[in-house]
Amino acid sequence: MKLARKHLLVVDDNVANVELLMDLLDDHGFDDLHGLHDPRDVVGYCQARCPDLILLDIRMPHLDGYAVMQALAAQFGEAVPPIIVLTAQIDEETRRRAQGMGVRDFITKPFQHDDVLMRIRNALALEQRYQQRHAQATTLERLAVEQARSLDRESRTDTLTKLPNRRALTQMLRMASSDGTPTGLLFIAIDQLDEVIRFHGYAVADTLMLHVSQQLYDKLGETARLGIWGGSELLVILPVVSPEQLVLQAMTLLECFNQDQTLDNLLLPLGVRIGISATAEPFEPERLVHMAALALPQKNGPVRVQSYNEELEARQRHRLHLQQSIRQAAERGEMSLVFQPKLSLSTHRVIGAEALLRWHHPTLGPVSPVEFIPLAEASGDILSIGEWVLDEAMRHIAVWREKRLLDDAFHIAVNVAARQLARHDFADKLLARLKEHGIPPYFLSLEITESGILSDMHNARAQLARLAQVNIAVAIDDFGTGHSSLAYIKTLPFSTLKIDRAFVMDLEHKEVDRHLALAITQLAHAVGCDVVAEGIETKAQADYLRSIGCEAAQGYHYARPLPADEFYDWCTRWQALPPMNNALES
Repeated sequence: MKLARKHLLVVDDNVANVELLMDLLDDHGFDDLHGLHDPRDVVGYCQARCPDLILLDIRMPHLDGYAVMQALAAQFGEAVPPIIVLTAQIDEETRRRAQGMGVRDFITKPFQHDDVLMRIRNALALEQRYQQRHAQATTLERLAVEQARSLDRESRTDTLTKLPNRRALTQMLRMASSDGTPTGLLFIAIDQLDEVIRFHGYAVADTLMLHVSQQLYDKLGETARLGIWGGSELLVILPVVSPEQLVLQAMTLLECFNQDQTLDNLLLPLGVRIGISATAEPFEPERLVHMAALALPQKNGPVRVQSYNEELEARQRHRLHLQQSIRQAAERGEMSLVFQPKLSLSTHRVIGAEALLRWHHPTLGPVSPVEFIPLAEASGDILSIGEWVLDEAMRHIAVWREKRLLDDAFHIAVNVAARQLARHDFADKLLARLKEHGIPPYFLSLEITESGILSDMHNARAQLARLAQVNIAVAIDDFGTGHSSLAYIKTLPFSTLKIDRAFVMDLEHKEVDRHLALAITQLAHAVGCDVVAEGIETKAQADYLRSIGCEAAQGYHYARPLPADEFYDWCTRWQALPPMNNALES
């Protein structure tokens, strides 16, 4: 905008001065001028139409210039229009006081035309630059605020699904807690997404996650809030604490996974588990989410929806405590081996023993292997524990050889976990250990579960073949209770099948169990293997197994698993018994 088009207000009680200034400015192109003779009219005029510049006399009746400026400042604050003071004499006190009130410049009377025009133009130009910069600053501030809001929205939004992310969900939970809103959570874990990534790539997995999120969103009511908690974890926040309603909502969401997910020309299977927590009291968001996560059912289990309870958390904490405590438990002297004798069913002679691991926790006492072995396998601690078991078993073998307890037909069987067998140097390290202890390989045998073999068939075949070369016997433990594949029977170098106690315990009462035991025995013999039955508790069980050709047995009918010293004593006493005495030794 041109300076000449600015709106100027001239205020002076002297009419001649007002007309003189207005004529001067009019002659030089200023066409938006107004003059006032009464200073009391200034504020009202400026309220009606604020000028771009005020030329204000300092000495006037009723209100002097200072009073006018104070009134303008009170009315407009920082938006008060710029002011040039008109005065006949500028003493130091006047200048200091006027400048302190924000005056831009001074014009002395009588007026010098060139000086007046220059000062007016300078003041207008300076104000114009100030206004431009103020407008720019305002625009930048507005843009900064918008960008900050946009970044805040993005920081609370999942980039893929556009659903609230963990940060946003946590804020929602904090607000619900502060407001005292009853709150229920559905913690949704989507399984098998990693398999989709492995077979189809991340792009398909991302699209699938978007597809699933939309399906879940469509099944929720308006009061529910669905968001992404983790990579394959979602969270639903509901203003509901009724267990029945929460379970019903969870079952409704499960319907999305009753069939494979259809994506373009793909059918993609996904599993889902849902943990539920709720509270009607003020709560910590992290704690409520943790409760729902603790309630998640185990993978591949029969239950897909589970609600939190204190007993469940106690079990989980106990499990976590065990998992943390099992690390280096062997090094701390908390673990030991016990030995359960194996006997020939035909000669009743002791032919070996199975080494079994025991853990005595310093505060919890004895912990069942059924409880701690899966934890050790899941955490990877089974590798160090397995090495300790092998060393400890070999140490006892060496001692018993010196005591002449072991002959060439006697062996100690050690259980090997799937993770141990999966190591490509397992066989070489095992043979090195035997050499270090000075033990011939045939004094040691290995027992491996079907799952341990099937997890990596190619490597299992290579490791077992290496052991077979030096006559280390390998038994398939718990045969028939896992995901059996008869294909490995003809390709893997094992020498024994063990009939699981599940097929032995009801031999006396169930014909089907007798048929199964017979079938396993005949299958083993057909492929050149012998058979060991475990869990023998009665003479009738032993007699039947001997009648169908089962070679060996172990169980409480003969002896419980015994500490090393007791095992040695038991073997010494047993060898002195008549060959066919079936008495139960304690």
